[in-house]
Amino acid sequence: MGIRPETKIGDIIVGKLETIGASSSAQDAAIKMRDKQVSSVLVVDDVDDSPIGIVTERDLSRKVCVGDKSSKEVLASQIMSSPLITINADSPPSHAADLMLKNNVRHLLVVIPRSIQEKNKKGSGDEDDYSPKPIGIITPMDFTRFEVTNMLPDQYNHEDEAVEEILQHYRNDFNFA
Repeated sequence: MGIRPETKIGDIIVGKLETIGASSSAQDAAIKMRDKQVSSVLVVDDVDDSPIGIVTERDLSRKVCVGDKSSKEVLASQIMSSPLITINADSPPSHAADLMLKNNVRHLLVVIPRSIQEKNKKGSGDEDDYSPKPIGIITPMDFTRFEVTNMLPDQYNHEDEAVEEILQHYRNDFNFA
């Protein structure tokens, strides 16, 4: 059982990427997360829709609830986690696990290079000036879901060990069974 060596992060992410504007309230973020059944939303700039941060359930609990602030009055941009930590969709799961552990985060923004057509639409001719396209967010739960739904009869390999390490890290930190 386990994740095959050829598995990429893009194979593991689940669901559509949910976004919210920077000037949206924390309550709007929480409602969207509840309605879409996700643990985070990508915060985008209100002018150009570029990604600027992420609001997670942890951000809501630690920065709004504990501070006894009104979720209607606090902006997403005030509680978001930033800068964004990204991973390319073609990266192996072990790279994601490593990034999560090194940065002590549970959410990574998954990106792909933009196509030439997308670059031309935006009017950017400068390669250095162009950011990758966000396609999803990966969490430890995505690793677990993928492994459970794609059980394989072969033995654990290097990727399996890396993914198991991150899962064990979170089980220990948060008393998951």
